[in-house]
Amino acid sequence: MRKNIKKFAGIVLCIGMFTGCAQTPDSSLVKPKGSKAVDAYTEADDVSGSKGEASESKNDDGSESKTTIRNLIDAPQNYKSHVEDDSAKLVVNTDASVEIPEVEKISAISVTAAEVTQELLDRITNAFFSEAKLYTLDSYYVKTKDEIKKTLDELKEDVANGNLDPYNYGTDDDGNYVYDIYEDIETWEQEYETAPEKKTLTEAKPVAGNYFSCIAQMPDDSQYYYMISSDGSDTLSVKIKKAANKGGEKIPEDAMWCDYGYSEEEEKPTEESIGLSLDEAKKLVKEKVEKMGITDLQFSNWNYAVCKSFEGDNSSGNFGNGYRIDYARTINGVPVTQTIADGGALEDMDSTMETWSYESLCFYVDKDGIESMTYSNPYTIGNIKTENLNLLSFSEVMKIYEKMMVVTNADNMQYENSRVYNIDRIVLGYARIYEPSTDAHTGILIPVWDFFGSMTSESEYNGETESNTSKDPNESFLTINAVDGSIIDRNLGY
Repeated sequence: MRKNIKKFAGIVLCIGMFTGCAQTPDSSLVKPKGSKAVDAYTEADDVSGSKGEASESKNDDGSESKTTIRNLIDAPQNYKSHVEDDSAKLVVNTDASVEIPEVEKISAISVTAAEVTQELLDRITNAFFSEAKLYTLDSYYVKTKDEIKKTLDELKEDVANGNLDPYNYGTDDDGNYVYDIYEDIETWEQEYETAPEKKTLTEAKPVAGNYFSCIAQMPDDSQYYYMISSDGSDTLSVKIKKAANKGGEKIPEDAMWCDYGYSEEEEKPTEESIGLSLDEAKKLVKEKVEKMGITDLQFSNWNYAVCKSFEGDNSSGNFGNGYRIDYARTINGVPVTQTIADGGALEDMDSTMETWSYESLCFYVDKDGIESMTYSNPYTIGNIKTENLNLLSFSEVMKIYEKMMVVTNADNMQYENSRVYNIDRIVLGYARIYEPSTDAHTGILIPVWDFFGSMTSESEYNGETESNTSKDPNESFLTINAVDGSIIDRNLGY
C-alpha cells in the first residue's frame, strides 16, 4: 500500500499497561513510600545473637544448616487461598509458588542513575554495528523530486478517477473523509519545491549527551533503526529495531514485537514455529551483552513473543514468532524483580515533576537473530543503608495481600460485571523506590512482594457483554513492601 504521509521512522515497542494504587487507602497501612522510608527500617534481631549473621543448626548428617529468609519469615513453598468481595463479583484465587531468594538476609541499598559516558555508547555501537554504516534518519528518508513527483502523479490520478479515499481510512461521524487528499497533494507540492534532485547520505555516530537517531546499513543489506536519547523519565534510552531483513527486504514500519499474553487472540508460539531453541536465543543474547560490556546484569527471565503488523484493513496480523529475553541485577543473591511497569510515571498529566524509570535490558530474538533491543536507565549501586532488614512474616504479608486486592479493585467493580484473578506466582525480590520531589535520580533498593498470574473481567458495552483477559507473565497485580507492608505503585516507582 502506498504511503500517503511521511512517517517518522522510530522504534515502536509493545508496552503493556499497569495501573496501581499510589496510596494504600487504609490508615494502618499508610507508610512513607519514597526513599525516606528507609530511615524507619530496623535491623532484624539475629537469632544467633549477632546481627547480620544467620543462625546455624545441624542437619541429620551432621552438616551445618543456615537459617534462610524463608525460614525466618515462615514462608511455605506454595500458598493457596480464595477471597471474594461482598458482592462476589470480585474473586481472587491464589494457588501460587512462593519464590524467595536462598539468602540469609536482605539489605536496603542506595542506588543512583549511572553517568552516561561516551565509552558506554561506543561499546554498544561496536557490539551491534562495528561493520555497519550509520546514516542520519533525515538524510536517509529525505524524498527526492522524482520520488515526490511519483506520489503526486498517483494522488492526482486518484482524484481524476473519483477515488478520494485511496488508503481506505474511511469517514468520521459526520460522513467526511478522515484523509483529505487535496490537503495531502498541497503538502507534497510544497515539499517538491525544496526537495533535492538526489539523495546525499550523511554518516554520523552517537555522542554522549546528544539525541541520536540513524539507520544502520549492514554489509548484508539488512537495516536497523538505532536511537539514543535522554529525555523525560529516561536518563538513557537505547533502542535498536530491525528495519529490513538480509537482502534489503523492508519490514513494515508499524511492525512491533509484543510479549505473548498481551492479547488473548494470539496462538501460543512454539520452538518449532520460531525455528530457534530458547538455549540458542539465550546464547545469542549473552554474546551480545558481553560485547556491550554490561557485566552487572544477568539473565533474569524470558517469554514467548509475537511480531505484529497492521494489514490494509487495519486489522492486526502476526508477522512472526520469537522470544523475549530480559536481563536484570542480582545483588548479594537477591534479584531485582521485573514487571511490565516502567516506574517513571507522573501522578497526573499536569505534573511537571522530573521522574526516573527503572533500569531495564530487553531483547527480542527470532530465527534470524536479534530483532530488537532496548537498554534504559542504568544504575550505580551505592552504600548499604540497612544491612539486615527486619521483614514482615509471610502470614502478615498474606493478610495485607488478601485485603488490598479487594480494596484496590473497588473502583473497577463499579462498572464491571465480574473480575477474576488467578495468582500463580508470589515473588520476593528487590524493587527501586524513590522520592522524585526530593531527588529524581537517587533511590533505594528494598525487598518487595509481587503477585503474578492472570485476570479476566467482564463488562457491558452497548448492550453486549465484553470479556478481557490479561495474562502477561510479568504483570504484577499488587506490590507490597516486605518491610512495612505499604503498597507500592509499580508505575510510579514509589
